[in-house]
Amino acid sequence: MPSRLHVNVPAGVQEQVVAARNRYHRLGQHSRTLEMIRTRIDREPVEKKELERILGEMGLPGGFDIPQITRRPNYNALSYYQLSKRARRQYLFREEFMFEVANGVVVETPQLGHATYLFAKPRNIESFLVSYTRVSKEEIRRNRENVAARLGFLVRIVHGVNPRAWVKELRMHLGEAGDCAEAGA
Repeated sequence: MPSRLHVNVPAGVQEQVVAARNRYHRLGQHSRTLEMIRTRIDREPVEKKELERILGEMGLPGGFDIPQITRRPNYNALSYYQLSKRARRQYLFREEFMFEVANGVVVETPQLGHATYLFAKPRNIESFLVSYTRVSKEEIRRNRENVAARLGFLVRIVHGVNPRAWVKELRMHLGEAGDCAEAGA
């Protein structure tokens, strides 16, 4: 029996498929390199500039989107974008992005259901990173053995259904004035 089902293909879908195939091919060519980097960032935070240098030396073409190294299916590009534009330096660690901003450190897992953790500006970012890698988020939330205080933990901003509310709260805690019109959400 013939189906009565009719499918309308969105405009530009062919270009999206070609772009996705090209990305898939590009990542596949460099899968060993990327796996080596993932293994390293599972052990220690690595600065984004260092990752760019390593990828360049290993022959990965320029313009590679560093966040793709840890990207997950429900990746939230808004939170990454909002934080990366404020960052002085950026680090990848496990599935997290760590941003050194003007007045502190922000740790972000850019996925729905996660939260953004803000810490006071450390005296030494390298010491902070070493200390942070040795604790869990649960230990920070519960302040086990005073770990939250030692790290300078300030606040946890939960990713909710309203991205504008998240940006507004982030800006408030970072001491930024103005409204969220530029949030893009």
